[in-house]
Amino acid sequence: MSNSAFFAPSLSLDERWQQLLLAVLLILTAAAVTALWRNRQHRHYHPKTAWLRAIIYFCASSTIALFSGVTDAVLQRPLTTQAQLNDPLWWAGAVTCTAFIVIAYGYIWAKGTFTGGRPWHPLSTTLFGVMWGLSQAQLFLSFWALIALLPIGQLWVTVFTAIAISIYNGNWQHLYWDVHISPPHNYPEWNLRKVLLCHVPNLLITLPFFALYGNVQLYIALQTTALLLSAHRMHFPHWADNYQPDNHPATESQ
Repeated sequence: MSNSAFFAPSLSLDERWQQLLLAVLLILTAAAVTALWRNRQHRHYHPKTAWLRAIIYFCASSTIALFSGVTDAVLQRPLTTQAQLNDPLWWAGAVTCTAFIVIAYGYIWAKGTFTGGRPWHPLSTTLFGVMWGLSQAQLFLSFWALIALLPIGQLWVTVFTAIAISIYNGNWQHLYWDVHISPPHNYPEWNLRKVLLCHVPNLLITLPFFALYGNVQLYIALQTTALLLSAHRMHFPHWADNYQPDNHPATESQ
């Protein structure tokens, strides 16, 4: 399968639904930015501003996905093909990816995670985890879509996409997400273990599977499951919680 068979990036959104979705995303982003500015009195980590920042990130990622052709592929590509359903290797790969995500993020990642006494809010945490997973997975596939525009083979598209995701996600998590959005949740001695036992294998297993078979929705479902499990395990706070973590060096940076 050629690179262009997966996604069709375009700067023009000709379909009515694309234009409406873009309008909704821009309105949500503007509302979240305005609300964040009005809550600038929270100079340390606060659940409300964490949610607002997260919503801005979700909208930005979804906007990129809209222009990269990922959103269109999610809605129009089939979940699987009959050939895949008849292929034992496809089933083996799908089961392996699913089992890894559940074990890695439901057990291994969870072992290195604390809740800091935060209450568990199943509904709001599920909402956050789903939005987090859907937007970030589409952002990662947008990296693929843009790299695939280069005159290189699919093997190199896979390699460069993996490198791009690694560089971006590591820095994004360390410099912003784990400071301003996620509450404290990592045991320090588990930081490297989570990278080596969860995040790196996730990338090395699920991205090649996507490269081989092109199951856009399955890739997104796998990444969403990982982040949904993570959000629940850390007890991501409700936006109305009055949670004040100790020694959390988040400050407002508008």
